[in-house]
Amino acid sequence: MTIAMQYLGMAIRGLPYMGVGRNLAYRRSVFFSNKGFGSYNHVISGDDDLLVNSIGTKENTRVEFRKETHTRSVPSSGIADWLTQKKRHLTTARYYKFRDKFLLITEPLTRILFYAIFITLLSFIFLWQYVLLVFVLRLITQVFVLAKAGKKLNEPGLLAYSLIFDIFSPVINSLIFLSNIRSGKNKWK
Repeated sequence: MTIAMQYLGMAIRGLPYMGVGRNLAYRRSVFFSNKGFGSYNHVISGDDDLLVNSIGTKENTRVEFRKETHTRSVPSSGIADWLTQKKRHLTTARYYKFRDKFLLITEPLTRILFYAIFITLLSFIFLWQYVLLVFVLRLITQVFVLAKAGKKLNEPGLLAYSLIFDIFSPVINSLIFLSNIRSGKNKWK
């Protein structure tokens, strides 16, 4: 859900950077005039992302939220399958435009900084009332945004998981990304 919030939010702001193939539509003329997925034959995953990243603009991109337009896919059945899928997905980001790579790395870095500064200041009991106030205000804002997004994206029951994900996902994604760099081997399935 948080990834969907990112790419849908960016598309709404006029900066589309990716799309999910099972829930993506484009005109045949646009597809063929841009040589379809031909430019991305060398990637193991993410041709849908890269097509949107290369040709998506404020003028030619629209986001649709109606429930009847949502598609579902079967999630990974276990942690090993999820890790394999996540590793594969993270191989696509290197082909994004620089602007999109910068924005995508900035968001988790700010989360890491927020939590690191929060823990550091709280452990030194430095203006702890203000530190807790900032934390609580961020948490309230986050709960409001996640609850609203969960309703709009028809994803009930993810709020508590999303709050946990907020803390751990930058670390998990960094470790997976680094393991991709080291191994360099990923397969479709």
